[in-house]
Amino acid sequence: MPPLGVDRISRFNFIYGDGAAAYAKALAAYKAKDWATVRAQCEAAIAKDAAHLDAHYLLGVALAQSGDNDGASTHLLVALAADDLAYADRAAGDPDLAAFRTTPIGKATLAPIVIPSDGLWLVGRRAAFKWPAKDGVQPGTSRGELYAYDPKTERYVRLTHTDHQVAGFVRAPGGHEVALLGFDKVDHAADKPPVIARGWLLAVDPTTWKPLGPKITLPSARTIAAGYGDGDQLLVATRGNGDWAVSSVDRSTGKLAKVTQPPPAPRVEVALDGGRSVQAAAIPGVEASWTDGTAPSLKLGATAIAVPESGKAAHDTVAVAPGGADVAFATAVDPCAKETLPSLYVGDAKTGALRHVLTAKSRFATRWTGATTLAYDDGEGAIRLWDVATGREIERLENKPGGLALDVLAAGAGTCTPPPVEKAGSGDELPPEDVGSSSVAK
Repeated sequence: MPPLGVDRISRFNFIYGDGAAAYAKALAAYKAKDWATVRAQCEAAIAKDAAHLDAHYLLGVALAQSGDNDGASTHLLVALAADDLAYADRAAGDPDLAAFRTTPIGKATLAPIVIPSDGLWLVGRRAAFKWPAKDGVQPGTSRGELYAYDPKTERYVRLTHTDHQVAGFVRAPGGHEVALLGFDKVDHAADKPPVIARGWLLAVDPTTWKPLGPKITLPSARTIAAGYGDGDQLLVATRGNGDWAVSSVDRSTGKLAKVTQPPPAPRVEVALDGGRSVQAAAIPGVEASWTDGTAPSLKLGATAIAVPESGKAAHDTVAVAPGGADVAFATAVDPCAKETLPSLYVGDAKTGALRHVLTAKSRFATRWTGATTLAYDDGEGAIRLWDVATGREIERLENKPGGLALDVLAAGAGTCTPPPVEKAGSGDELPPEDVGSSSVAK
């Protein structure tokens, strides 16, 4: 068995890579069951791109058809190890592998793989986002999926399969599901703000990564959001240039029911030119006097931590380490001020001592991956891992040119994107009838 996952997310760009032409010929031959040509063209595709997983899978099928079960196993395992959630079900039901599945090597090859999804969850793109060349409503995606990064193996395990449309995610507080937000149509022009012409919401089971209901199609909006209310009720919201339109989600049917309440918190917000994760108003373990999303100090138990520099901590950057020994936060500054940058700090909950981590043009999304390791975005499309014990950076995760994010991976950095002007009675609607019936998961 090869190591699970891939060493870099750009491996999933194989569908448009150097081996694409040869693989297209292999597919044409596959339809005619011309196995010799399938084999030759898949080998040609792999020669040009060793990470062409579709070519490895189809070559495995062709070799199985010729009786070369050892060769079939080798190539099938390449695909299964790199992306089991994409190929395991396919192999289990593929009629062209029926005989192979009855053999000892076939049974061993296709034995279930435990997907390690307990690593650091990240949204990553297979390639750089590109704006459409023309104006108007047209197809466009984030090119992103959700991955789990394993620091021990330094590999990324793909968790979602949405045709690379994921832009953000939020976990249910109870841990039983994950809500994905994405889009497949955009409305972009040089003289107006970009609009998500068609967004979608999908709830999935974080153990199987299967949909918990149908994909829900969302109407055109500047910003789409999802989060959880009381009792882990899934809520979705959209906003144009006015107020939020909020609806509750029936997971079994995908139907929406409009509710008269603010957007949920915690939640994730996705816009083409920005995005953010919004925490619940009360942060467990932290006492603070929040005003407009900032506070002059943080109190953990009996310890007060004064905020340096701007004298204000940004609410949505605060993260308490498991066990409560440390707290991470960023200073709040005007995101459009060119001469002032926010800084990320870690405070000791016992002594109140501060350790400076980084000053950068970043929104500083933060997440503790353990009691002593802090993950944060550095504003340059990378995620850094910082160790409390040593006060040093452990690792910098890069995914050039696609980028990485802890929660939302938007087309633009969004560090200086003012929110839409709230207009009471603006009429932004999220119609209950606007529901998609098909799942984006394969």
